[in-house]
Amino acid sequence: MARFLIMCRSLTYAQRALRALEGAGIKASIVKAPQELTLGGCGYALSMSGDIGRARELLDARRIPYGKIFESAETGYREAGNDIF
Repeated sequence: MARFLIMCRSLTYAQRALRALEGAGIKASIVKAPQELTLGGCGYALSMSGDIGRARELLDARRIPYGKIFESAETGYREAGNDIF
């Protein structure tokens, strides 16, 4: 099963997103974003496996802002394209 990172602008947004996902039965955790995925070298992300499309729809419906979504790959992370949603 693929592992995804949902980038968040701040710890507060990551916490809101986590509560929303967990409330819908989607397991996730807050992690420090890998430095190579952030512009300023700091940031937070939600790490999760499973139905990323459902997670994205939930966050959109609740108007919880998030950034890019990355999928783990053998060589690091790659930006997840719309084909997985």
